[in-house]
Amino acid sequence: MDEITIDWNIGSSPSVVQKLPCKIEYTGAAEVSNKFCIAKDGTSSFRGRKIKSVSCTLPANYQGVVLQQSPVTTDAEERSFRATNTFDRFTSWGWDVAPTAINLEKLIAVQNALHTK
Repeated sequence: MDEITIDWNIGSSPSVVQKLPCKIEYTGAAEVSNKFCIAKDGTSSFRGRKIKSVSCTLPANYQGVVLQQSPVTTDAEERSFRATNTFDRFTSWGWDVAPTAINLEKLIAVQNALHTK
């Protein structure tokens, strides 16, 4: 089994996490507050397409972590990540329609059942 290491160098303020329904070939800071305007009804647009959102809050005693993967130079090299920040809620976006609200507590219960020996 591959080993994964995580460097826990977490920032001082929580991140604002946006889960978009696409892959963006960019890693780095973005002026989201200046470029990404969200209407009161939870809609916006991305590259000319309408998107809708649902807000998700993590259950009590859980904390989300933003990970950045270190470059891997060989297939044999272990994967390494750096924890850059934390979050306690995020916004999930969908094309044209809002995604179904994610019931994180049920998802965590299923995950715990699968990984309990």
